[in-house]
Amino acid sequence: MHDKNVELASPTIMTIQEFSQLPLDEMTNYLWDNGVCISQRRFSKLNVVCIFQIDTFFVEATYSSQDNRVEVIQPIIELREWEAYVDCLLRNELYTS
Repeated sequence: MHDKNVELASPTIMTIQEFSQLPLDEMTNYLWDNGVCISQRRFSKLNVVCIFQIDTFFVEATYSSQDNRVEVIQPIIELREWEAYVDCLLRNELYTS
């Protein structure tokens, strides 16, 4: 029998400041569990850089296909950091509209 007075835990939304303080392995786990990849581009022969939306912020994650792991996760805070993705995001928007 279920207790009607038991409240379900509400999901916690992490801020960009809290996320930035996590070690890389915890950032990566949170990214896979809560993030949505909205764009990606090949950075080099062995690396792919992806933009993820996580909760209320965005991050850039660099994935190494050689090592099969995320090597760097950087929060996107300033507008100039979006410049490399503008064309790709506009194309995605045109194709999905």
